Amino acid sequence: MTRRLVGIQVGAVSFVDEGISAVLDNVAAAAVNTLFLATPTWNRATGGRAEPGGAAPGHGVAEYDADWVGGHAATMHPEYYGGTMLGAVGRAPEHPDFDMLGEVIPAAQARGMQSYVLMDESSHARALRSYPNFLKCLEVDIWNKPARRPCFSNPDYRNWHLSIIEDMIKSYELDGLMWSSERISPFDRLIQGPTRQGLGLITCYCAHCKARGAERGLDWRRAQEGYRKLVTWNAEIARGEIPNDGAFVSFWRLLMTYPELLGWQALWIDGQHQMYRDIFGTVRAFRPEMQVGWNITQNIVCSPFYRAGQTFADLSHIADFLKISTYSGAAGPRFHTWVAGIARTLFGDAEPALVYPLMLKMLGIEEGSYDLLPQTGFSSDSVRREVRRSLLGSEGRCVIYAGIDVDIPVGAAEAAGRLEPPPGDNALINADATAGADLVRTTPERVKADILAAFEGGAAGVVLGEKYAQMRLENLAGAGAAMAALGSN
Repeated sequence: MTRRLVGIQVGAVSFVDEGISAVLDNVAAAAVNTLFLATPTWNRATGGRAEPGGAAPGHGVAEYDADWVGGHAATMHPEYYGGTMLGAVGRAPEHPDFDMLGEVIPAAQARGMQSYVLMDESSHARALRSYPNFLKCLEVDIWNKPARRPCFSNPDYRNWHLSIIEDMIKSYELDGLMWSSERISPFDRLIQGPTRQGLGLITCYCAHCKARGAERGLDWRRAQEGYRKLVTWNAEIARGEIPNDGAFVSFWRLLMTYPELLGWQALWIDGQHQMYRDIFGTVRAFRPEMQVGWNITQNIVCSPFYRAGQTFADLSHIADFLKISTYSGAAGPRFHTWVAGIARTLFGDAEPALVYPLMLKMLGIEEGSYDLLPQTGFSSDSVRREVRRSLLGSEGRCVIYAGIDVDIPVGAAEAAGRLEPPPGDNALINADATAGADLVRTTPERVKADILAAFEGGAAGVVLGEKYAQMRLENLAGAGAAMAALGSN
């Protein structure tokens, strides 16, 4: 019988604070057999200590690292960084002498553990824009000015990522790689919630994207014009200024007037997926035995529109695994916030309580009362359900790992703790400070139930997230209890 994968996402700071042996002891006690080493990452969700304002986990250093920057926690070898004007930049400033991959992988091997790298694109991070020449890789917004994020179609940005990957797979004995890009498309952003303007979030119209659009017969000027009108629509609906024909009818009219809106949406998504293809092919060329997969953000659970753009039948051709961020606890407040957001845009003709059952039907979800979601979260059955749906979607060409929620922060603390949280970036943060301590919390029983549900649904493994640095050990123990119940590690 193939060993079930039990993974955990862990960053460099945990090994520095607690020592490599101590961390491995703690995760081994929870039946973990695979480390997902977060590097590079500039994202609070996967790097740094417990988020500022969040609960201390009871292990590690009991201080916040509010000035955490992040970056690559491994040695960077300059010879691999040709073909990009960015070069060998990105080393994390917090631990400049700590090579997490060089020191942790051998220690994990000695215990029979696998080591995957979790590469977090972290496109929103301010630190990225401080690197020399990075500003030449930025997207261009609907007003033809450089935006804040790098463009997937920019060859320097793509080659920089591929350089980091070539460096890692040639320099370290990695068993696998998981790349994470939690960016959502500009179209998704505008329909699923009020979007603050002036931040360069509606993109991309750089020379590379214009060229790609021309190959598809798309008129970038018409696309820009349509998106400018969609931005105005978003702002008016958010202010409660519903057009005479209603929010949805006026949106649909824009789609008929500017079919380029959906054309440019597809172009943007394919640019993201081209990164997947480039990464998969690069690893296969040198390390064909190495496992490669993608972290699929929790939008896949909450948004039928995001889901439509992530066709697992296609992704399964360029992946050994898909890790689905099921995260049952966090799903409750996040979906509650998502529904509230879309009720102020696309479904601005109705109240959230009326939109909620429609979304349940569209997504094939069966959960409890809308008002109680922030307190109850989703059921463990939601994990089983998403695993089965993902398996059917991938048509058996890759395996499915379920992301299991262990102390993922929700509420105002989550919104405040993110590195430069961009409004609507994943549109799942529940920033309702009034909910306070009543928000859903992780328990060992929930962790155990979620893991059992994942394997019942057909998962080949589970990945405990978001990061070890914020997990309470008593809750992490729920994983060990689940695996003991299954009689397997």
